[in-house]
Amino acid sequence: MSRVPPHHGPRHVGSGGAGGTDGPSRTTTYEAVERYGTQFSSSRAYLSSPAYPEADAALGELLGRPTILAPSTSMGHLAALPTVIGGDDVLLLDHQVHHSVQTAAKLAQAQGTRVELLPHNDVRTLRRRVEELRRGHPRIWYALDGLYSMYADFAPFAELNDLMAERGQLWLYVDDAHAFSWTGRPGRGRALEALSPLALSRSVVAGSLNKSFAAAGGALTFPDAETRRRVFTVGGPLIFSGPVQPPMLGAVIASVHLHRTPAVTARQERLLHLIRLFNRLAADRGLPVVSRSEAPIRCVAAGGPQVTYNLTARLRAAGYFTDAATSPAVPAKRSGARITITTHHTDADIAGLVDALADALPRALAEEGESVTALRRAFHRQLGDQPVLPAAAWPDATRRAAGRAVRASRPAPVTGSGCAGPASR
Repeated sequence: MSRVPPHHGPRHVGSGGAGGTDGPSRTTTYEAVERYGTQFSSSRAYLSSPAYPEADAALGELLGRPTILAPSTSMGHLAALPTVIGGDDVLLLDHQVHHSVQTAAKLAQAQGTRVELLPHNDVRTLRRRVEELRRGHPRIWYALDGLYSMYADFAPFAELNDLMAERGQLWLYVDDAHAFSWTGRPGRGRALEALSPLALSRSVVAGSLNKSFAAAGGALTFPDAETRRRVFTVGGPLIFSGPVQPPMLGAVIASVHLHRTPAVTARQERLLHLIRLFNRLAADRGLPVVSRSEAPIRCVAAGGPQVTYNLTARLRAAGYFTDAATSPAVPAKRSGARITITTHHTDADIAGLVDALADALPRALAEEGESVTALRRAFHRQLGDQPVLPAAAWPDATRRAAGRAVRASRPAPVTGSGCAGPASR
C-alpha cells in the first residue's frame, strides 16, 4: 500500500488505507517470500500454498463466521452470488450497489434468477416488493453495500433488521468492502457489527482486504459451514482463477494478528476524531458534503464533471491529491471531489484541506459558468436544507463571476401578447 507523502510534500487524501495498518505486515510479508516464494501458480481446486489454510482460519476466527479468502472482492462476488442464489429466487439490487455485484448478478440472471433494481436505501419499496414476491419464490435476496463508496452513506441496517425479523424469506448479500478494518470490533466492518444475529443467519457478507486491511484479496463470510463449502467447491473463480500470492498471504495473516490487539482500536478512535474534525470544519465553511455520515470517505459536491476536474486540479495545486467521483461511478451531473481521510493525516492536514476546498470550490464553479443554485438543484436530495457556500465566504472577483453565472442560468422573462406558452403548462 502506498504511504502518505512526508509532511513537507503534497498530502494524499485519496488512499483507501484509512486505518493505517500497512506497516506491521511488512516483516511477515518478507518472511512469506523467503519461505514460499513470490508466486504459487496453481488453482486452489488442485493445490494451495501452505499459508492459505492458516489465512482462511485466521480470518474466520477474526470475523466470527465461516470464511473464504478470495483473490479479490470482485472475484469473490462472481464465485458466491450465482452459487448461493437459486434460479427460483429473486435478487433485488440497490440502485447504487457496487458495480462488481451488479456484474455477478448477470450470472445469476443467466441461470434464471429474476433480477430487479430498487431505489437507493429505500426500505419502504423493499418491503413492498418482498410482500408482492414472497408467494412465488423461496428466497428473496437484497444486494447492497454496507458503506457506499462514492457518497459514503451507510446501509439502513436497523430498518433491515426489523424487516428481516418480519419476513423469513428475505436474505441479504452485503458488499462491505469499504468498511472493513477501520470500523467494527475488531475491524470486521459495518455489516457484521450492525446486523442482528437473526439477520446474519440469512446474510452473506463480503469485505475487502485491499483497503484498510492493508493486504490483498477479499473475504467472503457465510452464515454456516455448508454454504461456505458449496461456494468453495463450485464457485467458478475459486476453481479456475489464480490465488492470493504467498507474500500477500503473509500480509493477511499479519494484519489479522494486528487486528487482535488494542492498536487497531486506537487507530479507529484516531480516525473517528479526524472524520469528526473534517465534518465540523466543513460545516462551518458551508462546504456541500454529500453525506453527513462518520466515514473516512468524504464527498464534496461540485456538480458537473468539468467543475469537478477544475476543483480537483485546484486542490492538487494547493497540495492536496483527491479523487474525482464522477460518471460512470455516479451520475455525471452529481459529481464531486472524493476525499479519503486516513490515520496518517494530522489535524493540521484536515484544517488545511478544508481551507483549500472552501477557496477552490467557488472559483471552480465560477470559472466553469456554474452556480451554487445549480449545484443545490443537482444534489437536493443529499444536501437537504444545509447551508452551502455562503456568499460572504466568496472572494470578491469570484462572487461577481458567480453572480453572472446565476443570472445567465435564469430563464428569460416571458414577453409579447401574454398568451400561455410551454412554460406555463
